[in-house]
Amino acid sequence: MEPIYLYAALLDVLGYKQQLARDRDLGTLDFQDKLSAALKVFDGVNEAVFRVQAISDTIILTCTEHDQFPEFLKMLREVFESFIKQSLFVRGGVAYSRHFQSRHLTYSHAVARAYELESQLAVYPRIVIDKNIIDMYSTGEGLPEIRGDGLLSSENGVFFVDVLTRQNWGQIYEAARQMYVNSGTPELDEDVFTKHLRFGRYLFASPHAIHAADKYVRQIATA
Repeated sequence: MEPIYLYAALLDVLGYKQQLARDRDLGTLDFQDKLSAALKVFDGVNEAVFRVQAISDTIILTCTEHDQFPEFLKMLREVFESFIKQSLFVRGGVAYSRHFQSRHLTYSHAVARAYELESQLAVYPRIVIDKNIIDMYSTGEGLPEIRGDGLLSSENGVFFVDVLTRQNWGQIYEAARQMYVNSGTPELDEDVFTKHLRFGRYLFASPHAIHAADKYVRQIATA
């Protein structure tokens, strides 16, 4: 079987080890229940076009058809929303490259590149799109529209899935705010604080933002 070209998204559930340790220490299954509820977003996915594999804190999704790529981006938006409603942030990358999979072997340049994007470029809770995909859709003929349909956002030249819509902004804002409040003193953990700070900025930079809402993440100024 020859390798094919496909779109691959690799998502990482942030805080996985800490949440797992909390369940273990408290003898609860709260984190397992949250994961199970969030993963219900994949019920009914068209597996002829989209493939989903969830292992530990990693979720890999693939799409084989160019004309289904906008739907793939919408599915990633739904995945992000499903997880944040369970008080879980995800971060990821999307790449287009060669992929080979058999019964016992997965060999994928696409998944490897998606992992690089997630680990090196995503930085905070967002799903980064490889620049090669943006270039391909800017110059390629016969490809569907992805830049004028509210599917993408960009910051400092980095494109990522725009998970915010007019319909869901309030729900995602409230879920993110509650995560911040319930995390206790996130400012004492620089990594956690930075993720909330950057995601908060993204929320209020959205054209769908309700600017009267409380900007719950505040930086402390020192003299």
